[in-house]
Amino acid sequence: MTDIWQAALSDLETKVSSHNFEAWFKNIAFHHQEGRVAHLEVSDEFYKIWLEDNYIDLIEESLGAVSGSTMRVVINIAGELEQRERRVDIEATAPAARDARVPAQPIDPQTNIFNQLGGARPAPPMQRQPAAGLAPQQAPASSASLEQQILAAGLNPRYTFDEFVVGPSNQFTHAACMSVANNPGINYNPLFIFGGVGLGKTHLLQAIGIEILKARPNARVVNLSSEEFMNQLITSLRQKDMNSFREQFRNNCDVLLMDDIQFIGGKDSTQEEFFHTFNALYQAGKQIIVTSDKSPKELPGIEERLRSRFSWGLIADVQPPEIETRLAILEKKAEADGLLLDKEVSMMLASSVRSNVRELEGTLVRLGAQASLMGRPITTDMVREHLQRLNIEQNQVISVERIISVVARRFNITSADIRGSRRTKTISEPRQYAMYLARRLTDHSYPELGRLFGGKDHTTVLAAFRKLEKLVASNQQTADLLRDIEVSLSR
Repeated sequence: MTDIWQAALSDLETKVSSHNFEAWFKNIAFHHQEGRVAHLEVSDEFYKIWLEDNYIDLIEESLGAVSGSTMRVVINIAGELEQRERRVDIEATAPAARDARVPAQPIDPQTNIFNQLGGARPAPPMQRQPAAGLAPQQAPASSASLEQQILAAGLNPRYTFDEFVVGPSNQFTHAACMSVANNPGINYNPLFIFGGVGLGKTHLLQAIGIEILKARPNARVVNLSSEEFMNQLITSLRQKDMNSFREQFRNNCDVLLMDDIQFIGGKDSTQEEFFHTFNALYQAGKQIIVTSDKSPKELPGIEERLRSRFSWGLIADVQPPEIETRLAILEKKAEADGLLLDKEVSMMLASSVRSNVRELEGTLVRLGAQASLMGRPITTDMVREHLQRLNIEQNQVISVERIISVVARRFNITSADIRGSRRTKTISEPRQYAMYLARRLTDHSYPELGRLFGGKDHTTVLAAFRKLEKLVASNQQTADLLRDIEVSLSR
């Protein structure tokens, strides 16, 4: 493998999750170069098709970045090129073929980019900064005592950052959670995490608590759901022991992790007590993290003063995972459970169970149990039968046509406008929204999307996706609008 391909791999490793890199990029072999065409090799047909459909643009982009020149990539199955060369040699022995054959021109080493350039050294990993909020304990806790503290705080030891699969749909929120864990009470206070069911909000919430306890074993981390908060409040009111309740949440708490805050909507006494708890913790510089299924402004029955306080810090959403992330989740879960998962099986599962990580993992667990009882591996037929029993059909997949139609209606234009070539802002902006959603919610590659959007170049779709990706991370109005469109698509 040449230095330039190693440099391209290093560049790719910074653009995808570690799981995706291990699964799809690490085992690609560089074969040879012809001019500005790089020939790569993979092990089988499925691997080849999957890369061509999903990652060819990214590979070409990385090769171009490290070589300083536009490169085209051709993916071959291992041994395919050698077989082709042998056939050519056999044909060359025939007189007619030999006479007609034009001698191949050798590639000039001076024009071979792979021979010209050296490998780029990968950038060193970012160093985590020490927290400036809570003071760390001098002597770190033993693993046994740390686990006891995690359990005592109501945390699940499995919900760590290491066990969380990061992808474009949750990358921003994951980074915010890591920042809060490193600097509780300093960065993003409060942190408000929202998103649909089963997307990992609780996992991220508890990962913050676990990470804080690892660095500061003396930290008083309180983790509970809003329902548990309300039940404890009711018990304290009945027993006329509100002083103990307030002492627990206001004075004996350094980090408050509150899950599913939406359930206090319409419960005035609970909101009143949480409001004063919030104020006491915030003024004392203590960290507050809450999760919800909706953004603060969408929460029904929540007092305006609480909505306002939720907006003091950072509001971050977790969106349904892209297919790459779903595949990485399946791979990680299969590895943890000791399951052998064929790539075709992974693809079928990831393509069918799209919007709920919990359901995706649960489906794999049930299939693993079924395969174990039957004494045979998980097959595509087994997956298909299982999905049919769960009424999960392929026709639930959102199509590009539907995305274009829904976006067009939202912006009061036509589908033809989106597929057309007009570049006025009233047309180009909705087109970018549609392209972004199509890339996120479907399994089409950039070239395929370009064709579906009226024969546009794949770079147009790529540029639209990256622009909206940045806007979603920095502009709450854009994020909310895209979320509303996604809700419309799921109806």
